[in-house]
Amino acid sequence: MVKYNHAVCIFPYEEGHAKKEYAPPLGLEYIAASMEGLVGDITLVDMRFDKDFMKYLRGDTDLVCISVNWDREKAALGAIIDRIPRDKTLVVGGRTATTYVEELFRDYPAIDVIVRGDGEEVIRELVEDVAVEDITGISYKNGNKVIHNPPRKLTSLSDNIFPLRKLRRNKYCLSLKRIDLGYNIDFMATSRGCPFSCKFCTFSKNPLGEKRPWSGRSPESVIAELKTIEAEMIMLVDDNFAVDLERVEQICDLIQAEGIKKLLMLALRLEICERPDILKKMYEAGFRILSFGIESAKDKTLKEINKGFDISSVRKAFQIIAKYNFYIHSYFIVGNIGENEEDMLKISGFAKEIGIDTLGLSILRTEKYSPLNDVIKDTDGYYIGADNGVYSQKYGKKELKRIRKRIHNRFYTPLQCLKIARKNYSIGLFRLSSGIKWILVYLFRSLMRRNS
Repeated sequence: MVKYNHAVCIFPYEEGHAKKEYAPPLGLEYIAASMEGLVGDITLVDMRFDKDFMKYLRGDTDLVCISVNWDREKAALGAIIDRIPRDKTLVVGGRTATTYVEELFRDYPAIDVIVRGDGEEVIRELVEDVAVEDITGISYKNGNKVIHNPPRKLTSLSDNIFPLRKLRRNKYCLSLKRIDLGYNIDFMATSRGCPFSCKFCTFSKNPLGEKRPWSGRSPESVIAELKTIEAEMIMLVDDNFAVDLERVEQICDLIQAEGIKKLLMLALRLEICERPDILKKMYEAGFRILSFGIESAKDKTLKEINKGFDISSVRKAFQIIAKYNFYIHSYFIVGNIGENEEDMLKISGFAKEIGIDTLGLSILRTEKYSPLNDVIKDTDGYYIGADNGVYSQKYGKKELKRIRKRIHNRFYTPLQCLKIARKNYSIGLFRLSSGIKWILVYLFRSLMRRNS
C-alpha cells in the first residue's frame, strides 16, 4: 500500500519575469521519476503554461512538491502556498530553498519539509515512509519547532533514472530573443559537478558551499536516454561535460553507431581544445553549439578569479575551434572586481577578434554561502546589492547596466547580426523563414536600443 495517493509537482512562475519557455523543468521531472511506482499517481504543473495549478489538485491529492531554484521565485512560492489546503503534505526543494531554509520556514509555516541539496534520493525515502528523523538532507517541522537533519552525502547522477518526460503537457521550443525558431528542444544531464574552482562560481558547489565532485553517467546510459527524446535539439545542462575525455569520445562514437541524429549544444571549458580529435568527433556526432565562460578580457582579472587560463591561451584555443563550423556563445561578466569601464568595454572587441558568434553579458552575482563574499568584504568600495549583485561605489547597478548596453551595442552591429543568421543557417539551426524573421526583428530592436 502506498503512503501517498496523488503527488502534484509544481514549477512556479510569477508574471513579469523571464519565462524561458524553451527550458523544461528537468529537476522536477527527476523528482517525479524518483517517485514513480511509489505513489499512486503523479501530476506535473509548469506554471509558465498552466497558471491555475489548483485545477490539478484532486480530492485524493495528498503530496505537493514545489521546486524553488531562483530568488525571484520566492514570491511565486508564497502565492502558491497560500492556496494549497493545509491537509496536503508540502515539500519544497531546489537551490533557493536550500539556501534560505530558516527564512522559508519563518515566512511560510505551512511548509512541512525542505529538501537541502539533491532531492532524488530524499523524495524516494519520504514517499517510502522512512521516518523523517532518519532522512539525511532535510529540515522539517515538528510542531512549531524546525529540525535540521544532518547533510546528505553528495552522490553521483544515476545511470538508471531519466526525467519523467511523459508528464509534460506542453512543447518546449527554441526561441531567440522571443522569436520562435521552429525547433522542439529538450534538456538532458549527463554529469554533475566540476573539478575547477573559479572564485565567482557557485554551480560546482551545492548551495551550502560544499564542493561537488564531478561524476558522469556511463556512455551507455547517455545513449539510452537520447533514444527516448523526440526533440530535434538537445541542450546538455552539465556544469562541465568534457571532464572525462574518454567518456566524451565513447558517447560520440555511440551516437554515430546508433544513427542518432540530433543537434546538440552544451557548455565546455577551453581545455577541450587540447584535443582537436575530440572536437572533430563531437562535430561529427551532432554537437553544433558550444558555450564557453571566458568572463573577462583582462589577464589580471582572469588570474584573480582563478579561471585557469589567460588571454593568450584563449586566442590559441579559438584558433583551433575556428577549424570547425561550431556556433560559439561565450559568457562575460560586467563588473568584475577591480575592473573599470575601459576594461569592461574591451569585451566587445575581444569577442569579435576571437570569433564569438553571440555574447552572454551578466553582472557579477554572489550567493549566501559563496566564498566570493569574503573577497567583496575585503575590497574597499564594493558591496552586495539586495538582488545579490556585486556593485561598487563607482559602478552601481545603473552604471553597470549602462556599460552592459554599450558592450551589447558595440558587438551586435548589423553586420554581426547577419553573420549570426548565416552561421545559424549553415549549421541547420535556422529554417529560412525563421531566419529572415529573426534578422528583421533583431535589427529593428538593435536600432531602437541605440536610439533610446
